Amino acid sequence: MTTRPARTAVTEALLRCPAPLYERMRRQGPLVWSAPDRTWVVTGHELARLVLRDPRFRMPGPPQESQWSESGSHGGFFQSMLLASEGERHARLRRFLGRLFTPRAVRARTARIEAAMAALLDDVDGRTAMDGVAQISARLPVSVIGDLVGIPEDDRHDVSELCRAISRGGGVSSGRPSGDDVGTALTGVDALGRLVTGWTATPDRLVPDSVLALAAGAEGTPEALSHTEIVANVFSLYIAGHDTSRNMLSGLLLSLATRPGLLDRLAAGTVDVPAEVDRLLLAESPLTFTVRVAQEECRLEGRRIRPGDRIRVMLGAANHELLTSGAPAAHPGVSFGEGRHVCLGAHLARTEGRVLMEAAGQRWSRVRLAAEPTWAPHFLHRGLDSLPLEIAWR
Repeated sequence: MTTRPARTAVTEALLRCPAPLYERMRRQGPLVWSAPDRTWVVTGHELARLVLRDPRFRMPGPPQESQWSESGSHGGFFQSMLLASEGERHARLRRFLGRLFTPRAVRARTARIEAAMAALLDDVDGRTAMDGVAQISARLPVSVIGDLVGIPEDDRHDVSELCRAISRGGGVSSGRPSGDDVGTALTGVDALGRLVTGWTATPDRLVPDSVLALAAGAEGTPEALSHTEIVANVFSLYIAGHDTSRNMLSGLLLSLATRPGLLDRLAAGTVDVPAEVDRLLLAESPLTFTVRVAQEECRLEGRRIRPGDRIRVMLGAANHELLTSGAPAAHPGVSFGEGRHVCLGAHLARTEGRVLMEAAGQRWSRVRLAAEPTWAPHFLHRGLDSLPLEIAWR
């Protein structure tokens, strides 16, 4: 029998539980230089908040020679995404989209989120074994984000897969226009653009309180979005709203299956559900890190930071510091970021988590692991690929 390389075993162990890595980082200090990556690594909670809020540190953009740059074949797509843009464009996009993510707007959608959750559970009602990721946590965000963006219901699954193919292509994250994967991503952007054109051609059929309806209503006004901006943000909302929510919801299902008494207390109404959601976000950050680039020379923790230096802000490690320092377990930490790029959908994601927990407490009498869960083989978006569950229904 062959043994797996030690490096693979260590990687799998860290995916299951990154706390030892975070603790080792914490002992090295809040700011560390990683020579192999030529990147500063921020692990401290307060320093993470400072970097995320400070305008001297901005989101990285694609290389000038890439197809995603302003002069490339798909120029402007990358910079038109809310999660990647900066300056006045970012402020304008955030003002435009932000009205759909206010606490009041999310409360108005809550009944629809509850209905989507109920439909998913109805679909598997009575089934004693299921994959919690495939049947619940991967499907609920597709419904919620599809409704928010205004995608026709019959198209939502295909659009979700298309957006994931664009993301997997590598071009959006790396900006390097070489290889079949990047070509697939570029082709996918074109396909998504044609879909957006088709949907907006019949504005009377659009969901009234959706991104596409908002964009159609703004045509011809000073706040109108360009076609590229609409397409870019349909994509980025799907990716941001799907991957992080899927990982958070999977983590909540794992908690229900492994924490004795939690489901019973949910059914009895003795659980502070929003606090439970925040506890999960603090302990299992769905996005483990984000990157910024220094715009000018400055000093952090006594170290000289030069213009162009990359800074990797370890959100999971910063949250781990809060946990080990005795902060309240329900503290949200920096799971949704901070400052001007704080996640626009934070309130929506928390609502999805609350709805899932409450629905499980009402519909299930028991839930436990049927087999070991499988963690996704990457570290940026930390989450489960599969979660085999045994369920007893009320």
